[in-house]
Amino acid sequence: MMRLLLRAMAALTLISAVAAAQGGSFAQASAEKPDIKADLLTGNSEAGGRELWIGVRLNLGSGWKTYWKSPGDAGLPTEFDWSGSQNIVDAEVNWPAPSRLSILGFETIGYAQEVLFPVRIKVRDPGVETRIRLKLAIYACGTICVREERTLAATIRPGASGDSPTIIDAWRSRVPLATSIVLSVLSIERSLTGPASLRIEVQSARPLLEPDVFVESDPPVSGDKPIITFDQGNRATLIVNLPGETAESLRTRPVIATVVSDDAAVLAVSPAPLANTGATNGSGAPRPALDAPGSMLALIGIALAGGFILNLMPCVFPVLSLKLLSFVHGSTGDRGRVRKGFAASAAGIVVSFLLLAGTLAGMKWAGASVGWGIQFQQPLFLGGMAVVLSLFAASQFGLFHLAVSSGFLTWAGGLAGGTSATSHFMSGFVATLLATPCSAPLVGTAVGFALSQGAAEIFAIFTALGIGMASPYLVVAAFPALTSAIPRPGPWLAHVKRLFGVALLATAGWLLLVLGEVSGRLPAISLGAALALGFVIFGLSKGFVARKMAVATATIAIIVVALAAMAPRSQTQDRIPIPWRSFSSNELRMLVGAGRTVFVDVTADWCITCKINKALVIDRQEVAGRLSADVVPMRADWTKPDDEIAGFMREHGRFGIPFNIVFGPAAPDGIALPEILSTSTVSAAFNEAAAASNNPQQKQVTP
Repeated sequence: MMRLLLRAMAALTLISAVAAAQGGSFAQASAEKPDIKADLLTGNSEAGGRELWIGVRLNLGSGWKTYWKSPGDAGLPTEFDWSGSQNIVDAEVNWPAPSRLSILGFETIGYAQEVLFPVRIKVRDPGVETRIRLKLAIYACGTICVREERTLAATIRPGASGDSPTIIDAWRSRVPLATSIVLSVLSIERSLTGPASLRIEVQSARPLLEPDVFVESDPPVSGDKPIITFDQGNRATLIVNLPGETAESLRTRPVIATVVSDDAAVLAVSPAPLANTGATNGSGAPRPALDAPGSMLALIGIALAGGFILNLMPCVFPVLSLKLLSFVHGSTGDRGRVRKGFAASAAGIVVSFLLLAGTLAGMKWAGASVGWGIQFQQPLFLGGMAVVLSLFAASQFGLFHLAVSSGFLTWAGGLAGGTSATSHFMSGFVATLLATPCSAPLVGTAVGFALSQGAAEIFAIFTALGIGMASPYLVVAAFPALTSAIPRPGPWLAHVKRLFGVALLATAGWLLLVLGEVSGRLPAISLGAALALGFVIFGLSKGFVARKMAVATATIAIIVVALAAMAPRSQTQDRIPIPWRSFSSNELRMLVGAGRTVFVDVTADWCITCKINKALVIDRQEVAGRLSADVVPMRADWTKPDDEIAGFMREHGRFGIPFNIVFGPAAPDGIALPEILSTSTVSAAFNEAAAASNNPQQKQVTP
């Protein structure tokens, strides 16, 4: 109400000032009332007759202007009332790019003399005629300001051609979209404290001519004329102050900026926080707020459940298998020893999650990209973990029971397979690090929320994740008698240990594979060869040459197979080849703007869950067939750091992978899919996103 009162006062002030400047009275000015002409034009139909285009044209006459949807310091936008119409589901009014109109220090936004509003009508039944009855309330100003009402009507029969499709299409081309052939928005940032402002970086395919910015939000905002800093003529930074607003008053509101230069226009969106509540974080990404203390408790519960589920993921099992074996050697009868070992593993898990939280909070504070599993983008981490897992495997093969009193080998042997508290602690620590490329159900929700918040929320959620993952160990530590169910040692133990050793080596080979993708094949091959050589040397030093050489040969074979997997693979005959496009935000917006349905797969070579989704769902016939026909497949490879992909994920409130999202005519903002995909879920999202088209198979035109 206060905003409306201020706007009305501003309009009255404008009218009074103009009237005084003209030296006349309102009664005298009333003779200059405009002769506003309003017409309703019809255009073409689309989507099998389910959508119709019409144009609402206003001719105001010389010296008169009307207002844009966010009018600025004074004025009101045109009002559209479709309630008298028949066979209409929805009417979407499109607003052409406006101009800045300055009078006596008032900055208003609108159209001079003439404007046509393209309107997309969604029809309930394309087989019957559509009757349009539109009531308009038009606000216009010249030397005076008036409110005029008009009623327009038209009847559109099924299959009938429009009377003015060319004129409507010409004005449709003046409606700003998220992409433009001429203009592009490089970044948009809002102030985080103090008076509200926007900082927008733009680039043009031709020299920028007096670029301007018009801002809209709900409730409406008024933006000053931008302060422009040019860079080489075709690139500029625009600073737009928003008087009367503060960073706090815009905290929960999306802000859309229309950038214009000459006859080109493009939209720049500073997105609303998740669920339209909360502030943006330091990087400008969505920051969801909690509407009640219970919401935080619910998210902690989600984190606890997600952490527990991580124990079931394939990344964790090879390391956690060591925990089972460490209590087979007759130690299960010593309940104190059992309690101590499982408590140490639980502590290792929780401490590692706290270290992850501290690292990610520090990176976020420094402005770096953060995410679940981003350490797998670092060559040193990948190489180090491959070495650690090889040590674990060597312990299972019996290579590290060396008769030396001290030194690295003794330390490494105890660390890899010993029964000390340190060994148990480190097994939990390593298990956590290997769990991060597996985004289990509920983990993505918890991590996404945490990384969009501050340090306190990050530590709270990651602590809950750690406790959830450590919960099985905490249960055994509390009830050590549970270990009595473990079978006693026997000949079977040696075979099981070797089996687990092979599993650990396979995991090390997978890490070398990722290392090859991140830093090149030479470092990966060199490290793999060094590890294999180490197995040979330690095998010979232990005697039993034949057995140890067999182990070394198996090790080399596993590493070679893992590295060979880096070579390009041809499609098998029973799989449908998918024409993946590399991820591009601009191309994504263009495709969606052209009415295409797009499936975005954010993945990485180190993401185990991504590979499971690919094998079980994405590459299967039902989904792959759609991705080769009416749905555009776009792959965002996050194996290496990529700021554009990280920004796309932040925009959608995600900080871990896999992340799959479907865009389309009926879902321009995207339909986010769960971490674990199913064929039915993906297919349903395809259909829902393409629902604006009566037959998705007809959408075959590539922009």
